Amino acid sequence: MDNSDIIIAPISATQGGSVNLIRLSGNGVIELVNDFFSREIISSEGGRFYYGQLNKKNETIDDVIVYVFRTPHSYTGEDVIEISCHGNFFITEEIISLFLDRGCRLAEPGEFSKRAFLNSKIDLIQAEAVADIIASRSRRAVKNSLKQLHGSLSVKINELKKELINLASLVELEIDFSEEDIEIIPYDKIVLQLQKVLDEVEKLIDSYESSKSVSDLVQVLLLGKPNVGKSSIMNTFINRERVIVSSTPGTTRDHIHEDIIIDDTFVRLIDSAGIRDKAESIEKEGVSRAKGLVGESDLVLFIFDGSRPLDEEDITIINLVKNFNPDLITVVNKTDIKLHKETISRIQDYFPDTPMVKISATRKTNIDILKKEIARKINTLSDQHTNIVTNIRHYNLLKKAREQTEHALKSTKAKTGPEFLSIDFRSLIDTLGAFTGAVTTDEILNNIFSKFCIGK
Repeated sequence: MDNSDIIIAPISATQGGSVNLIRLSGNGVIELVNDFFSREIISSEGGRFYYGQLNKKNETIDDVIVYVFRTPHSYTGEDVIEISCHGNFFITEEIISLFLDRGCRLAEPGEFSKRAFLNSKIDLIQAEAVADIIASRSRRAVKNSLKQLHGSLSVKINELKKELINLASLVELEIDFSEEDIEIIPYDKIVLQLQKVLDEVEKLIDSYESSKSVSDLVQVLLLGKPNVGKSSIMNTFINRERVIVSSTPGTTRDHIHEDIIIDDTFVRLIDSAGIRDKAESIEKEGVSRAKGLVGESDLVLFIFDGSRPLDEEDITIINLVKNFNPDLITVVNKTDIKLHKETISRIQDYFPDTPMVKISATRKTNIDILKKEIARKINTLSDQHTNIVTNIRHYNLLKKAREQTEHALKSTKAKTGPEFLSIDFRSLIDTLGAFTGAVTTDEILNNIFSKFCIGK
C-alpha cells in the first residue's frame, strides 16, 4: 500500500439504499474535489457540510453533500472528503471514475483503517475492532467490539506492559549496581508482580475460550431418536414447514439447519438425523454425522418423547451424550399427550444438574420457555468476563505472553540473575507491544488489514 497518494472508495453499500457515501483521503484531496464542486471549499476550516453539484465538463453528475475533514480531525488523520450522493449505482461509479481519472487510487481493503493506525488515530486492537463490529452476529458482540474500539482491551494490555516496564527498569538498574552488592528489588517482589501479570493473562485467555457465544453464530443441535419431534420443534422455531414431519423413523436422513435470532444472538438450529442402533444403510452416513455434531455443537437440546417409556435407542443416545458431556438442555416433548411419569423421573436421574423443559411442539406449548432457557445458557458462557478476547491474533499473543511470563517466573524463583531476567522482560514487553502495534512489521499489518472490507 502507498500511503502518500489520494485514495477513494464507497463506504456504504452501493445498491439498495437511498444514499451512497464515498470517501477520499490524502494530501491535496480538498483542492482536488474543489475543482469539480459548485461550492468553494478550499478555505473551509473543516467539520462542515456543503450542499451543491458535482460537475464534469459543465455537466452535472449529481446533487451532493460534501463533508470536509481537516487533518488531524478525521478518521484517517489526513485531509478527508466524504461525498453523499443519490443511491444509484451508475452515479456512484461515475463519481469514482471522475476522481480515478484525476490520479486517485481505489483504496485497498482496510486501507482507511491502516492509515488511521499509521497516523496514530487508533491502535491495532482498535483497528481490528472496526472489522469485528461489521462482522458481529449478536448485540453482545457489537457491544464487546465497541468496548475494544473505545480502548478497554488496549488499556488493560498497556497497564500490564507498564507494570513490566517498571519491573524491567529496576532489574536493569540492579545490573548497574551489581558490583556494589546493592539489592534494588527483592526477588520475592518480582515473583509477586509476575504472578499478578500471569493471572490477568490467564483471565484474558479464558475469555477467548468462552467468546464463541459472543462473536460467532451459536450452534444448537436438536438430538434424539427418530420420531421424538425434532423436526416439529425445528418448524415451530422457524414458524414454517422447513423440515418434513413424518411418523416414519428415518424421514430426516441428514442434518438440516436454519439460522434464527434468539435474544439478539444468531443461532444455528441443526435438526440431526435420528440416531438409531439398527439404522438402514441409506441412513448410516447421516447418523454418523449426527454423532459428530454432538461434539461440535455449543448447546444440545436432547429431545425425548414424554408420552412413552425410555427404550434402548434412548439409552444409546444418553450414553453418547455423557461421553461428550456438552452443554445440555433436556426437552420433553408431546405434553399434549399424557406424560409417562417414569420417563420424566429417569431423565432426571440421568441428568440431575441439567435444566428440563416440557413442551408440545404441535401445540407450541412452552416454546417461549425453551427459547429463554437457550438464551440463558448462551449468556452464561461469557458474562463473567469484563474484557472478552475474540480475535485469534490476540489469543495467540496471549498464549505466547503466558509462556514468557511462566519462564520469567521460573528464572526469578531460581535467582538466575538480573541479566537473564532483563532478557525475559524485554521479550514479554515486546509481545504485549504487538497487541496495540507498538511492535509490528509490514507483513503483520498487511495480513491484518487485507481481511477488512473495501471502504474501511
